[in-house]
Amino acid sequence: MQSFKNQIKAFFSFNKSQERGAFVLIILIVIAATINYFLPRLYPSETYDYSAALAEIEEWQAKAIEIKTSIAGTKEEAYKKEANIVLKPPNSFNPNQFPKVKWLDMGMPESVVNTILNYEAKGGSFVNKEDLQKIYGLNDDLYNQLKDFVLIPKSTMDEKRDTVISKWVAQTALIEKLDINRADSLSLLKIPGIGPFYAGQIVKYRNRLGGYTGLEQLGELYKMDSIRLHAILPYLFFQDTTIQKIDINTVEFKDLLRHPYFDYETTKSIFQERNKLGKFSGVYQLLRGGILSDSLYTKVNPYLKAD
Repeated sequence: MQSFKNQIKAFFSFNKSQERGAFVLIILIVIAATINYFLPRLYPSETYDYSAALAEIEEWQAKAIEIKTSIAGTKEEAYKKEANIVLKPPNSFNPNQFPKVKWLDMGMPESVVNTILNYEAKGGSFVNKEDLQKIYGLNDDLYNQLKDFVLIPKSTMDEKRDTVISKWVAQTALIEKLDINRADSLSLLKIPGIGPFYAGQIVKYRNRLGGYTGLEQLGELYKMDSIRLHAILPYLFFQDTTIQKIDINTVEFKDLLRHPYFDYETTKSIFQERNKLGKFSGVYQLLRGGILSDSLYTKVNPYLKAD
């Protein structure tokens, strides 16, 4: 018991060095508290008057509302004024490079005329009367008053283009359409846009597929672009009766892999499933377990069977 009391006494007793430290700490605390108390009273914070600034802001807001109302009224007046405009166009005129004075003489608003002239100055032109509707400010009412008097002659380039199109249409009518699943490479050469390279590609890809199921498959050919594809499609058609189907229950691994729509991993998955089942009862089973995606199944289904 006496030992415990001695321990308590030793815990709460200080040596000379500790007593000095505690004394200094107390003095610092007292000084900090005194400064914190008296400093705000010696240097009081300033009070700002915002009334002048608020009054100025309110004045600017009032002016902004006044300006906005004035602009809206001006626009409304302009719209009403333009709605009542009656144009007096000449019996026929070409709006391209039409003189400003003549635009104004027919009653066209000057703001619209300036827009037309700026459009032409930047290289714009009117190919047909409907192009006038592109002009900002030339509303439907003004356009309807003009459209029956606009006469834009065809340019030499337009005439040449029409001649080329006419010849192309005439030639197209004379060329016999070919069945894409039966035509040989020599017959395909008769079609404009199909040379020896593409004729060979069409036949070669047809053999790999087992026949085309749609003309859009020609877009899968090597180096076939959309412009050429759309040019040759009018000369072609297909019949799906010649499609060669692959029996997924008897096909060899390398033969299925040779088909353009089956890569190695897909072919491997099909054979693993066939080994597991022993035999496919229908092609639809390839959709199970994610062997084929919906989109791939749609592509390959015409080429498969399960006998």
